Amino acid sequence: MTEADLQKLSSDLFRELTGKKKFKIQATFYNSSALTHKISKQNGTIHIKIAEGLKQAPEFIFRILLTILILKLYRHKVDRKLYRAYREYLEFHPELTKSRKPRQPSSKYQATGNFFDLEALFEQLNETYFANQLKKPILGWSLRKSYRRLGFYSKEKNLLVISRILDSKKVPPEVVKFLLYHEMLHMAIPVQKVNGRRQIHPPVFKQREKQFPNYQSIQKWLKKNLVKL
Repeated sequence: MTEADLQKLSSDLFRELTGKKKFKIQATFYNSSALTHKISKQNGTIHIKIAEGLKQAPEFIFRILLTILILKLYRHKVDRKLYRAYREYLEFHPELTKSRKPRQPSSKYQATGNFFDLEALFEQLNETYFANQLKKPILGWSLRKSYRRLGFYSKEKNLLVISRILDSKKVPPEVVKFLLYHEMLHMAIPVQKVNGRRQIHPPVFKQREKQFPNYQSIQKWLKKNLVKL
């Protein structure tokens, strides 16, 4: 698709989806190491930027992508089928999502906190629940305090992080162990696809998660005390 085609298609879809007749759109391709796309409204102009890597995609994929972007700009509900169709196209064309190697994790990530040592806890949990089958990733406390994201595991960066708000004398050790165990489950149980949908927490994941000792009491503690940290 040429940039002129992208401009016309964007204008046509914008008029169709919003009903607006007077508007200005600037749609361009841009150089992006990742397949990310942007839309914004500045000084009365709608700016749409599509990653160059998608240039050879068929028109229907551009229609899907532009529809998603325009609806999101105006905070309208987006049909999940559109997301699914776009993801399926990318899955059948893995060369599009091959980008440069992810940046190495910051050296600021440290496993040893003021009260808990993530490396020691990882080794303990690995032996108890995973038969020492998990290869230890880079472990660290988050660089900033996070109350919404208590932990994450990145396979690409080989990085497992726990929110630093939990490195506190107010937090029971079993709570830290559970959250670390949760992220270790992501290492052991990959994302599954069921009925065309990706399941980050498939049934087997949830089952093993609930087998952690004192699971219910830990959930209650988090719900009651997290805001106090």
